[in-house]
Amino acid sequence: MAKKPAKKLDGVSDKAVQKATGHVWSEWFAILDKSGAKKWDHREIVAYLKDNYELTDWWQQSVTVAYEKSMGRRAVGQTADTGFQVGVQKALPIDLGQTWSLLASHRGIALWLGKVSRLSLTEGKTCETACGIKGEIRVVKPGNRVRLTWHRPDMKRPATLQIALVGNGEKTSLRVHLEHLPSQKVREEMNSHWRGVLNGLANLAEE
Repeated sequence: MAKKPAKKLDGVSDKAVQKATGHVWSEWFAILDKSGAKKWDHREIVAYLKDNYELTDWWQQSVTVAYEKSMGRRAVGQTADTGFQVGVQKALPIDLGQTWSLLASHRGIALWLGKVSRLSLTEGKTCETACGIKGEIRVVKPGNRVRLTWHRPDMKRPATLQIALVGNGEKTSLRVHLEHLPSQKVREEMNSHWRGVLNGLANLAEE
């Protein structure tokens, strides 16, 4: 059986994973062990979770990566299909509509993307920030999520950035997922960076 996890994995506690998925980390690992997932690759584990459990894409990936890490299969945050990746989340003290408005506002965009002259969250739009980060918006689902390419000047290929919103009454969980990162070092940088971004957005939400 895979090793039992610590109380937190990539900053996600047993309490948080149980609330979102119905199981704590050790229970997910036991479920996957029993299903024969030790012999599966990353894509097969994700497919199994998608077919058999009502999990969002974010949680399918999170559970799969945590399971692979428990077996020592990968470095922290590394997958076969998406390279190094990182996911962070934070609850904002405003409802879903207010959170989306904040995310799409000039001040919000300047905080999570960077300074751009003008940018609306519209599929197909391209941008370049003052510090040289380039991107193209691929998916926009108002009140739900936005996905875009995210290409820092020192990276050989663009990463994929997704920001998802999950409403819960007067609060909203804001979740950031970044994949196709080139190394563990960059992943650690992005983990710190995006935690800071979410804290900044939370401060704006309280103004």
